[in-house]
Amino acid sequence: MELVTAALSVSATVLVAIMGFLQWRRSERRQAANEAVRQELERSERRRAARGPYDQKRLEALQELLQALRELEIQSRWHPGGQDLRAEIPKINTFLIRHSEVLDDEEHRLAQQFLEGLTWIDHHTAEDRRTWEEERERDFAEHGIDIGPYENSWVTTRSSPDLTEINAAAQNWKSARDALEERLRKALQGM
Repeated sequence: MELVTAALSVSATVLVAIMGFLQWRRSERRQAANEAVRQELERSERRRAARGPYDQKRLEALQELLQALRELEIQSRWHPGGQDLRAEIPKINTFLIRHSEVLDDEEHRLAQQFLEGLTWIDHHTAEDRRTWEEERERDFAEHGIDIGPYENSWVTTRSSPDLTEINAAAQNWKSARDALEERLRKALQGM
């Protein structure tokens, strides 16, 4: 009986020691994992803090770019064909070059796509306006009839331009604007 009692007490002691060892090993692993996570969070925070000035410059550049493009859009809508917007392309290109360290290639492409669509529409509107004014002067000189200003030209039935070209230009312009606005939203959310 003494042997059974001694064997049980030794077995219990060994079992408790094994369980203690296993618990200690789990605790060590957990602490090591927590320490690794803490260090990764610290590194991530340091990277984010270092990116702060870059992110701020990027946000400001995107805001300025969209503001300049919106101004051109407003100008085109208020005075369609009134001024050749193609003259504004070098200004936008200069802006893109000056901010190339924070604006990526896709944003450059989107700005170019926006300008191409908007200037195409504006240029063709200017051509339509010139053609209308020439026709107006000719009709007035030949028949004494004033067909009215260009703004009223939608009332008349004239040959319409190729709608697929107009739709393609408008779609390019709109999709580029939407994509740039989405990038600005994401940049604002990242701040």
